[in-house]
Formats: sequence, C-alpha cells, structure tokens
Amino acid sequence: MNSIYKILFRGEDLEKYIKFRTVTHDNCIACGSNEYVNWAISGSYKAVKCSSCGLIWMHQILNEEGLKVYYSDYIGRRRLNNELKMKQREIQYEIDAAFIERYIKSGKVLDVGCSGGFFLSSLDNKFSKHGVEIDSDAVAFAKKSQKEFGSNITCGVLNDLSYKNSTFDLITMRGAIEHVSDPVNSIEKVSNLLNKGGYYYITATPNGDSYSAGLYREQWTLFHPVQHIWHFSPKTLSSICEKFNLKLIATEYPYLGTPYEDVKENIKSVEAAIRQKENDPDKELPISPPFWENMMSLVFVKV
Repeated sequence: MNSIYKILFRGEDLEKYIKFRTVTHDNCIACGSNEYVNWAISGSYKAVKCSSCGLIWMHQILNEEGLKVYYSDYIGRRRLNNELKMKQREIQYEIDAAFIERYIKSGKVLDVGCSGGFFLSSLDNKFSKHGVEIDSDAVAFAKKSQKEFGSNITCGVLNDLSYKNSTFDLITMRGAIEHVSDPVNSIEKVSNLLNKGGYYYITATPNGDSYSAGLYREQWTLFHPVQHIWHFSPKTLSSICEKFNLKLIATEYPYLGTPYEDVKENIKSVEAAIRQKENDPDKELPISPPFWENMMSLVFVKV
C-alpha cells in the first residue's frame, strides 16, 4: 500500500483523527457473528467483512467526540465550496424526492443528517418539515436560508431528540445511515418515532454488495475510512430493520438518468480495472467511477 495513505486519504489528512479512534467493532451488528475477514486496508484504517451475512464495516471508528470534531463545518468543507457537486446534488435531490413521493405525498417528515436542509426543500410543501444535523454550521445555514422550515432544524443527533413516539409519517436518511456510529439504536429510534404505516426512507447510501465495491475495495469511490463506517446491502439493512417492525417494500439503485451517469466512459473504466486486476493483482487500481448499483434507495414501512 502506498505510504501516502499513512498521511493522506485522497488529499484529506485523516491521521489527526486517530486519537479519537477508540471504538472497535468485533461483532457484526446485522447478524451477531464475530467471524470476519479483512476487506480493505488504507494506511492504518481497516475495513472488515462479516463471514456470515456480508456486512462490511470499519473495524475501528471514531468515538462521539471525534465524530463531532470531524463533522464540524462539514457543510463548508464538503458541500458549499464545490459548485459542481452542489448542482449535481440538487438534481439528485429531486430524483430522490420523486421516488419517496410515490409512496407518501404529505404528512410530518424528519430528515436525519439534514445538512443545510437541501433535501427537505426538495420535498413537496404539503409536508411539515423537520430535521436534525450534527454540524452546527449546517444548522445555522438551514435556519437562515430555509425560511419555511429552518426553525424546525435541531442541532444534535437522532437519539437525543425529544419528539414523542409516533410523531412522524416519514423519516428520511439521505447519505446518512453509513455515517452513524450506532445504526441499530438509530433504527430503533426511527421505528419509535414513526406512526404505524409510516415510511422510513434510506437513499444516497453506498451498496456494499455492489460489483464496484468488490472490485475496487479501498479504491471504491464510496469507501471512506472515517465517514463511511458501514457498507450495508438491502439484505443486511433489512435484517436490522425487521427487528423493529420495519418492512422493506421498495429498492432502487439510482444511476441511469442521474447527473453522475456516463455509461460509455464508466464501462470503459471498469473494464480497464478488471483487466488490470487480472494482469497485476497487487497494483493499486484508480479510484472507481460511478456505476450500476453503487448507490441504493430503500423504502421501509412500519408494520
């Protein structure tokens, strides 16, 4: 492995967060197995894969203090300063909103990890919109820019919210569940907050069972040693959600028709990576392109 990974990960200094990396997961949160194999290694960061159900996770993760440090001004570092990605996300927000609105078009919604309220703003105004976000700068941005619902954005984490049980008709996590240190507790909280018959929408989430994930591993564009703690699949997420009366009713893998699609070039890149892997398995692959089934959208209903 290239020694630069001991200092940088794709240009980002992660070594300064190692002092917060005090939480180790030896058991699979989906099936409970304690048998796993190494899946990807980047510097001193290691991802493992459950030998039983296939869930992929970072073996050691940042503690809560470290996560708060990492996500401070996340909106400035990773969102507002990249005009192209913001434009692409705006289009994708509309696509993701249209998917969930096939199932529910109004009611009370909570967006977990809502950043600056961007996805909430894409949902129909028939919704009563609420959000929770760990980044205080993002919350400040939302309160200032989202006039219709900014006052309903809370700075904090899902499990600390004081809403009563059975408050929401829809709870969304867009690109969020993979960042959460304890997804099991979070999903239990989601179930408690949902009305019976309410919907839980997970979208813009990496699919650890995708072809690119298996081929590229640490060079998969969606692999990130600090941000993406868990790489779920529909199967592994369902196995957790079912424990809390959340039944999977719809699955989609957004790629075609999204702003990230470039079919000919993406296929060429993947074909080249396959040939490289066959000819020189030890040579590091380039970072993967967008591709089929990289991302997933899942809709659960509370039964």
